[in-house]
Amino acid sequence: MRMSPEEKKELDEWVEKEYPIRMIRLKDSSPFHQIGKHLILIGVVIYSIYLFFLIYFLFPTSMLFLVAGIMMEIIALMKYYKSLSNEN
Repeated sequence: MRMSPEEKKELDEWVEKEYPIRMIRLKDSSPFHQIGKHLILIGVVIYSIYLFFLIYFLFPTSMLFLVAGIMMEIIALMKYYKSLSNEN
């Protein structure tokens, strides 16, 4: 798709105006996303250890980490989408 110079200029202006707002939204949800990602990774590692060594108390522990990570990711998504609905 070819853009005319006027359309390109208009798009560039829109991006320059919207980019800082988008980055603020991402930064607001980022701590929850980082924590959720780490919790899920820990849960997967613990579950892998459980599968190899059959240490039975690791199964509920891994499930707790996975559920906690998923909950943190849900919170991060809710925070991000809530910031989308609060347009300034």
